[in-house]
Amino acid sequence: MSLYCGIACRRKSFWSYRLLSTYVTKSRYLFELKEDDDACKKAQQTGAFYLFHSLAPLLQKSEHQYQAPQHSLLELERLLAKFGQDTQRIEDSVLIGCSEQHEAWFALDLGLNSSSSINASLQKPEMETELKGSFMELRKALFQLNTKDASLLSTAQALLRWHDGHQFCSRSGQPTKKNMAGSKRVCPSNKIIYYPQVKAWKRLSGEKLQKRWDWRWKDYSTLHPSTGPFLIAHS
Repeated sequence: MSLYCGIACRRKSFWSYRLLSTYVTKSRYLFELKEDDDACKKAQQTGAFYLFHSLAPLLQKSEHQYQAPQHSLLELERLLAKFGQDTQRIEDSVLIGCSEQHEAWFALDLGLNSSSSINASLQKPEMETELKGSFMELRKALFQLNTKDASLLSTAQALLRWHDGHQFCSRSGQPTKKNMAGSKRVCPSNKIIYYPQVKAWKRLSGEKLQKRWDWRWKDYSTLHPSTGPFLIAHS
């Protein structure tokens, strides 16, 4: 009996260590992408994109559930070219996570106008026809999504909303510029750095919806590199 318990404990310790190691590795990789624009741009080449239109995610119906389709960088470039859009628009995307294999995940809203973009928003009906899906309000489809998609889309929507509402510096009034990952915005005139303050929908026990705040706004002079900015999913 004691031998069996010893083996079980060792197996449990092994899997706990493996999960912790995976989490740490992913966290370090995401931190690198958030701090290094070149690394983030390189990650886009092999990453996957989730599409939005005016903060509504693109979803496809599958039996009794919705699925959030992923698109590669090449597919996205072809889509933008077909609708007469500059591929520079992809730089408006934001980093929302990565897989255990370090495939980076990004979100891009094709219906919002960026202060740094010369392209107008794309028409919703034409996009839905081309992509064979529908742009839906997230709160209406949340419980028909799997846990992974619900969490990713909630984080993506909150982050896209924050960037849409912080395109100008509150002190100088000048347009702010986001970094490649979308983890911060910088005012070129006074070098003030803004970090996302996110309010997102999270799936909780009992099939209830509740808004959770993640405060990560700090002045650039007090921010330590190891402290963020990070989006933390509360349970």
